Amino acid sequence: MKTILSVYGVCDIGLKKPNNEDMILLNDEMFRDGSRQKEFDADKRTVIAIADGIGGLDRGEAASEMALVRLKEVLEKIPDDLNNQELKEVFNVYTQETHNVMSQGMGSTIAGLFVYRNKVFRFHAGDSRIYLLRNGGLRRLTIDHSLKESGGNPDAPSNIITNALGGGNSAFIEFEEIDQPFMNGDIYLLSSDGLHDLVPPDVISDTLMLPDAEEIEATEKLLTLAKDNSGKDNISIITIKVKDKEK
Repeated sequence: MKTILSVYGVCDIGLKKPNNEDMILLNDEMFRDGSRQKEFDADKRTVIAIADGIGGLDRGEAASEMALVRLKEVLEKIPDDLNNQELKEVFNVYTQETHNVMSQGMGSTIAGLFVYRNKVFRFHAGDSRIYLLRNGGLRRLTIDHSLKESGGNPDAPSNIITNALGGGNSAFIEFEEIDQPFMNGDIYLLSSDGLHDLVPPDVISDTLMLPDAEEIEATEKLLTLAKDNSGKDNISIITIKVKDKEK
C-alpha cells in the first residue's frame, strides 16, 4: 500500500482588496491568483505552505513571496539525516534570517506542513491556520499569534497579530511533529484569515465532509462561502487528502 497526498490549493484576491498579498507554496511551485492540483508521495520530502503578506500593496506581496521563496530554498538544501531538534533549529534560523532581511513595514504570516523522513511537521507564525479533519471531527492544530488568542484578550479584534516574519522587533515560529499524521481519509486544511475569519469551523467541517466531495469541489465551495460572507480579504485555501493506494 502506498500513501498519497492529494492536494488542491486556491489563492484568490477576494472581493474588496486591490491586490492579492497571499501566496501558496506546493513543494516546487509558488503561485497567487489561481489554483493548482498536485499529488505527492507521503514518503518523500514535501513542503506545503500559505503566506499572508502584511504591509499593503506591493510590500505585502513582496513579503509573502520572500517568506515562501526562502523557505523553499532552505528546505531543498538540508541533508536527509537531521533529527527533530536539528530540523527545528533549521526553521528557527530561517525565521530569524527572513525576519531580519524584510524591509521596514513588511511582514508575513506563514503556516505549513513539512514531510521529512516519514514524519510530518507543522509550523506557523501569525494567524494563518492548520486544521485536521479525522473521523468526522475537525481539530485546529494551531493557535493564532494574535492579541485575541495567544495574547489572552478575547475582546480584541481578531486581525491584531502579535507575531509574524518581519513584523515587530522579533519573530518566532511554532514547530512540532504531528503524531500519527497519515490515516486514510484524513483531510488537512491550511487557510489564511480570509477564509477562517468569515466561515465558521462547523461550516468548514460540513463542507469538507460533503458526500463525494473531492479536494477541488470542497476547496472551491469554501472559497465561494468566504466570498458570500463579504470576501473582504484575500483568501488562500489548501486541502490535503490522505489516500492509500495499491502500489
